[in-house]
Amino acid sequence: MRLLIAALVLTLPAVSIAADRQWIAAFGRATESQETDIVRLTYRHPLANSEAWWRPTHVQLGGSVWQVPDIRGSTRRLDLNATAIWRNERPWGYLEAGFGGYLLSKTINNPDTRVPSAFEFGSHIGIGFAVAKNHAVGVALQHLSNAGLKQPNGGIDLVLVQYTFTHRD
Repeated sequence: MRLLIAALVLTLPAVSIAADRQWIAAFGRATESQETDIVRLTYRHPLANSEAWWRPTHVQLGGSVWQVPDIRGSTRRLDLNATAIWRNERPWGYLEAGFGGYLLSKTINNPDTRVPSAFEFGSHIGIGFAVAKNHAVGVALQHLSNAGLKQPNGGIDLVLVQYTFTHRD
């Protein structure tokens, strides 16, 4: 997954089209467990345009509600997240990648998923298509794990369906 994200970022052009503010609603499901669902709302703020390919185009701030089975019986989780986003807008839609931090309200422990720390790192890649002026729908693949800060570092993989509203200034 990390190699795929790095490859996507490297293929983005050096200069992206001017970035705009965005609101994103995402709905997702874990790939390992059909009982793990997530609903996320995020705000993306554009960063100054740069000639450097490695500079993110947006900073994303968001929150999520999780429904996830747990051996302790608690099934609801919340998270707060901050993510650097590299997004390349095209007339047909967009390509994007992101990397950031996630703070979960509780750890996750079930037969399919082990997330033993409340602080996680998240990376994702996505593609979307314009459906109307300022509106796009897309799909993203996301991986969350603690990067080995606490063992076992099982992590979780998610498939997200996203709706993006772009506020053009």
